[in-house]
Amino acid sequence: MTRIGFWGLLLVLSGVLGAHAQPLWVGITPLKPAAKLAEEWTPLLDEVARRSGVELRFRTATSIPAFGERLEKGEYDIAYMNPYHYQVVSASPGYRAFARERNQPLEGILIVRKDSKIKNLREINGARVSFPTQLAFAASMLTQAELHAQGIQVHAQYVQSHDSVLKSVAGGHFEVGGTILKVLQTADPQLGGSLRVLHTTAVYHSHPFGAHPRVPASTVHKLQQAFSSLQQDEVGRKLLATVAFKGFEPAIDSDYNDVRRLDLKKLIESVQ
Repeated sequence: MTRIGFWGLLLVLSGVLGAHAQPLWVGITPLKPAAKLAEEWTPLLDEVARRSGVELRFRTATSIPAFGERLEKGEYDIAYMNPYHYQVVSASPGYRAFARERNQPLEGILIVRKDSKIKNLREINGARVSFPTQLAFAASMLTQAELHAQGIQVHAQYVQSHDSVLKSVAGGHFEVGGTILKVLQTADPQLGGSLRVLHTTAVYHSHPFGAHPRVPASTVHKLQQAFSSLQQDEVGRKLLATVAFKGFEPAIDSDYNDVRRLDLKKLIESVQ
């Protein structure tokens, strides 16, 4: 081999190795403030990275709409997203589901203070209700769609995060709030303990982890195996407990066809 050929080959190999060594950015939907999400998710992602041999870096966004915009731009290599966002970005730029929480369907809930006198949905007709954002699939879309279907009109106020919904209801600023069970389960015990569930929506598959098309299939497979292995040992189970997960199971794109069959345009219009 000529000297030029040798150095050319070396440059190609170094480029390939360098590309492989680049960390993958993992976007986590902002159900909570960024600092709290990082505290909960970074240790888990570090363990998945150790098991898979794939370097992972935590990322999120300031709000659910901002997170959706970043997804649509393909800014995350891997993303944990709600089913509404998944049906959008699975079309373009083409994220594909590969894992989701095990045995944990997604459902929206309406919450009230534990000492509230409200006992049924009819009693909240005309009430001011706090929701995270218009594009929160279960917390806003599903809850409000079911209220509309029952002829119950509420005045929706969007407070930007699930955490803010809990605090707004617990603090008495709103009588009712829309969120998801996962957020209530992982809330500070004093905050979560002051609230109760008034209503639960129909269920759908839980939030998927999806991979951008630029991530090699072999890498996605390693990550899928690493996520699924967490529930099999004490180290993994402790990390899962920090995010109130029972474990992970494989997911595929067609799992979310139930969401695609919904009239999402009508759902979005119903929460304007």
